[in-house]
Amino acid sequence: MKKYLILTTLFVLSAVLGGMMAVAMAQSSDTNINYKGQPPPSAIAPSMSAFSQDVCALPVSGAFSGGVFGISGGSVVTDANCERIKLAKTLNDLGLKVSAVAVLCEDERVFRAMLNSGSPCPVMGAVGDTALKVWSEIKPNEVKKVYGGKLPKFDSVSLDGDTK
Repeated sequence: MKKYLILTTLFVLSAVLGGMMAVAMAQSSDTNINYKGQPPPSAIAPSMSAFSQDVCALPVSGAFSGGVFGISGGSVVTDANCERIKLAKTLNDLGLKVSAVAVLCEDERVFRAMLNSGSPCPVMGAVGDTALKVWSEIKPNEVKKVYGGKLPKFDSVSLDGDTK
């Protein structure tokens, strides 16, 4: 083992000394370096990855290289709709179906679709006709848009779910 270590050390030293001598011999006092026609330095965009298909992030990177300087950078953009869907799926898997629907209803398109389907989004624990009544008080313009400018008629309903 000692023999290999000594041989490797000698080889490295001879390579370093030989390289230094070659550089010293190649240098001259009247060397002119002409940079005309050479390409500018490259700017290389960083490689970015989300590492998985189960991530709600989109990596974005870019670079610019000019005649004098180059610049590059990158970032990650979060997809809020993807996060909302994953949260709703997790809540549903835990058996919290009303909570899952409530998370999806944070999107105005889902909110409007739920009203159109006759099953409004849950609000303050209320579902069904009780939720529709509460939504018509909270967001009357949205409910009027869906129902053609007219609010639906309600039986007397309380937030406890009791009809009177």
